[in-house]
Amino acid sequence: MNQRRFVDYGKYYLFLLFACRTEPVILSMVKAYILIKADVGQEDSVLREVLELSVTEEAHKVFGPYDIVAEVRGRDMETLVEVITEKVRRIKGIADTQSILVVDSEIDMTSTSLAS
Repeated sequence: MNQRRFVDYGKYYLFLLFACRTEPVILSMVKAYILIKADVGQEDSVLREVLELSVTEEAHKVFGPYDIVAEVRGRDMETLVEVITEKVRRIKGIADTQSILVVDSEIDMTSTSLAS
């Protein structure tokens, strides 16, 4: 759908043409799961800090060899590497992490907070 707008700038008249997309915007993004071992008694505080990261979609406490599983998404691999090495691994109470890269991920930008 095209929309035309007439703008009056004194002597100059300018026509602006806007194109509106009605179909969802699909972008390839990098998605990973981070498996986190927390120090004993630090699971809740680590979970809160992981959930505050801008790239975290979901994070949950779990039973098993790891204490927390976080789903993270970024624009590219460099973004995720930076967040994991500079932010996640520096959270107080994290003993160990294991990152698992998803290889078949696309995001519908109309249904996520990343669209803004």
